[in-house]
Amino acid sequence: MKTYFLILFCIATHLSFAQSDSLFLPHTDSIQKSISNNKKWQWFPPKRDTLNNKLILRNEMTKFGRKFLRAEGIVLGIQGTTMGILFALPASVSNWDKENIKNYRQNYKRAFTQKPVVDKDHWYINYIGHPYQGSYYYNAMRSQGAKFWQAGLFSFGQSMVWEYLLESGIEQPSIQDIIVTPVLGSLLGELFHFSSIKMAKNGYKWYEKAFISVFNPMFAINNGFKFAKQVNVPMKTF
Repeated sequence: MKTYFLILFCIATHLSFAQSDSLFLPHTDSIQKSISNNKKWQWFPPKRDTLNNKLILRNEMTKFGRKFLRAEGIVLGIQGTTMGILFALPASVSNWDKENIKNYRQNYKRAFTQKPVVDKDHWYINYIGHPYQGSYYYNAMRSQGAKFWQAGLFSFGQSMVWEYLLESGIEQPSIQDIIVTPVLGSLLGELFHFSSIKMAKNGYKWYEKAFISVFNPMFAINNGFKFAKQVNVPMKTF
């Protein structure tokens, strides 16, 4: 398992640094100034720069705060829905003692005063479900043009929100989930992000749309599959 994590880390790191942080963003200074001077740009959907044949992601040219607020709103909505689904599932799947929720105040107190524990969830929940969960946390930011490290920190933060603010009312935070969700999730998220961007070059075929919808839903939510064209004219220099 350690070897598997190391291989994924090497691949994701290579893909991240082999390309710039804005993989398909025009790097011409004049174009960037032209975009940044247009305040309305912040409200526009994703665009395809026809001058440089580049894909500009939603909010890519905006400040970190706008990316964060959008990502946080979407992710909290998904987390709330996930909590409802898990609570509705049998205890044999979620491993939640539903009677224990009656003691949620003591559960929260214990979560913040005692160490996290090694949980006994099924392997596919810990090592497939949680990495997938971490990957969509990651891409909630990355699909808006956030940097690799910004998206990784966001994934870690949302993992802590899940473990300590949402799930700890039912069970003690899990050591595996605190580590696996953001770490492996960020590596998978970067692979999914890179694949989604590469697919955009020649337009999306139906099976590519299906792949992104399943493995990188945040990209689909933030950017969709059709991009309006915009001709960016470089500013004159004197």
